[in-house]
Formats: sequence, C-alpha cells, structure tokens
Amino acid sequence: MKAILPGAVFIGFTGTPLLKADKKKSIEIFGRYIHTYKFDEAVKDGVVLDLRYEARDIDQSITSQAKIDQWFEAKTKGLTPLAKAQLKARWGTMQKVLSSQSRLQKIAADMLLDMETRDRLRSGRGNAMLVAGSIFEACRFYELFAKTPLAGKCAIVTSYTPKAANIKGEETGDGATDALEKYAIYRQMLADWFDEPPEVAVTRVEAFEKAVKKKFIDEPGQMKLLIVVDKLLTGFDAPPATFLYIDKRCATTACSKPSAA
Repeated sequence: MKAILPGAVFIGFTGTPLLKADKKKSIEIFGRYIHTYKFDEAVKDGVVLDLRYEARDIDQSITSQAKIDQWFEAKTKGLTPLAKAQLKARWGTMQKVLSSQSRLQKIAADMLLDMETRDRLRSGRGNAMLVAGSIFEACRFYELFAKTPLAGKCAIVTSYTPKAANIKGEETGDGATDALEKYAIYRQMLADWFDEPPEVAVTRVEAFEKAVKKKFIDEPGQMKLLIVVDKLLTGFDAPPATFLYIDKRCATTACSKPSAA
C-alpha cells in the first residue's frame, strides 16, 4: 500500500493487536491515536458488560476421601445444609473425576461444580464456553463431560473436520494415537447429535456447528457448554454466555491455569 500510494495518509480502525509475526504495534504502523474508546468507557455506556476475571489453581493432589470432602466443603461454603445435601447426593460422578490424577479431569470437575452452584448456570438462563489449548484437548474435555449430566448439552466447535485421510497410517498396534482418538470422538459426537451412523454423520460438521451455535443462543439450558479452539471468540453474539473458561498456556510463561470470567 505504501509503495503504491507513497503520499497517502493511513488510518487504522482496530480493536485487536496485530499478529505476532508483524512484530510492530498498531501505533508504530499508523502513527499516533486520533481517538480511543476504552473498555471501561464501553461498560459505562452500556455497550458491553463488565468483565470479572478469576484465576483458578486446580488442586492436582486430591486423592483421598477426606480431601474430597474438604474440597467440597470449601466450594459449597455459604450454601444451606439442605442445598449441600442435595448437591452431594449428585456427586457420584464428580468424586470419581476428582479422585483421578488427570489435570483435565480436575478442571472438568471444577466446572461441573459451577454448573450446580452458579445461579445463571444452574437455572438454565446462562451458559458457558471453554477455550481449550488444542483440538485434541477439546476432544478429551468433551469425552469427560459426555459422562456427566452435561451429556447432550455440550459440544465441540473447532476448525477440525474428521476425514479418513486424517488417520491414514495411524494404526500403530500400541493403542490409539492422538489423531485416532480425535477422529473417533468427533465421529461419535456427530453420530449422537444427528442420531445417525457415524459414517453418515461425519459428513455434517458444518450443519452441526450451525445447529449447536443456534441452540447455545436460543436454548442455554439445553446447550450449556461449548468447547472451542480458536473459534467464536470474536464476532459471536451470544447474550446467555455468562462464563468463559480459559485453559491455554500463557504466551509469556509456561503456566497453564484454568480461569473463568
């Protein structure tokens, strides 16, 4: 652009930084700011809702029944005895999840407790999104949630399209590879959604994504969680979406903690 129009004035409209590969910041490319509209101003004007951030450190060593009970009491502090008793009666699945050493399982259990105790999630008026660090991890998360009360009420939305070509040469004889597991989980998710054989449903990824996004917006109580990877984070208007869980490795450090907003 600068080569074609050497004397032109360049004006940039942006709400996001440039890509890492571009190195330079927007102000270095376009020059000083003409006008800024900051987040707190948008909140004050009622254009967007305020954002509340909560960093969570998932306990990686909860293995004993005593620890599980201690964790449960801490998480349900403030609830009435009746509410605690009702919640604990539904805790069979979560105790199994918590007793595992798997990091993803601990995160899933923490989110499940939110689904039972956070008002908007429990009432069905609101729902949540989980940003996973990779498509494979998104599939693993889905597999965990599919064994809980969220079965049929959660879905994966990523750029992945399950194709037989994706798993060509993946048979190792030593168990399923990441590619095979991802392919199998996606196929089963599509088959369950459309109530069709996997080999038929596997061709309907686009229709699936359109349907689950619509249900997420129109029926939050029936589509409580979308697990996403690099999708739906900008330009996706979903008023019921109340919580955004982020489980991605930080760009500047080696940390990888779940958070919710």
